[in-house]
Amino acid sequence: MVKASAYTIEEIAEKLDEAFGMFIDEEEGYDEAIKSIKERLEKLTEKYPDDKELKEYLQAFQDFYTEKEEGKLTRESEKERLVWLKSEINHIVHWRKLGMSAGRVLPFRDFRSMRGEIGRRGI
Repeated sequence: MVKASAYTIEEIAEKLDEAFGMFIDEEEGYDEAIKSIKERLEKLTEKYPDDKELKEYLQAFQDFYTEKEEGKLTRESEKERLVWLKSEINHIVHWRKLGMSAGRVLPFRDFRSMRGEIGRRGI
């Protein structure tokens, strides 16, 4: 079973964080940002049809989007749903990163920086 990469989903999580900031600041572009996120999630789900966790998240996001478009959400309930959606996608990213790095998140960008001292080769 092939799942979407944590880093691919993390890009969507970052977009959702930006959209949340737009929502809080009442900026223009929020509606377009949410629509864009929904479309990216749909494309990702099509690319990874066996990823059940991503499908469940997409369904929750689509439910939110539909209710938002129909005007069924108050500003407070929309904020609560966005916070929950952000939390869920961040959990997905976190757990997939743990699975990718043998049970831990590595604080290093590459193996060379794991030595501790940079620039002292051959010692």
